[in-house]
Amino acid sequence: MKVSERVYISEILKLQKKRLFCKIQEKKSISRLYCITLPLWNSAFLEIYPYNELLSDIHEGKDITIVGMAAGRDDAVVMLRRMINDLYHKGELEDVTTYFCGEDK
Repeated sequence: MKVSERVYISEILKLQKKRLFCKIQEKKSISRLYCITLPLWNSAFLEIYPYNELLSDIHEGKDITIVGMAAGRDDAVVMLRRMINDLYHKGELEDVTTYFCGEDK
């Protein structure tokens, strides 16, 4: 699991950013954290998951890229709307993987 360099983070989480990144790197549980990811099942544009679900065995071995972090599901939905609006205005809706992961993907 990795966090995009262009990750969106809700305002309430920005103060804890460094600690969140450390916990994600160590694959530790984080309650109430919701993540927006690049599609895991090739069936969506971007997907919202509770962070702790991403740690489950069902996602083991998947290349998970977190592109947004929010404090709760409602916050994640609002953030997803903002992300899509930003990507649309930047002309990056065609390939969000390239936008969030760089040109090498």
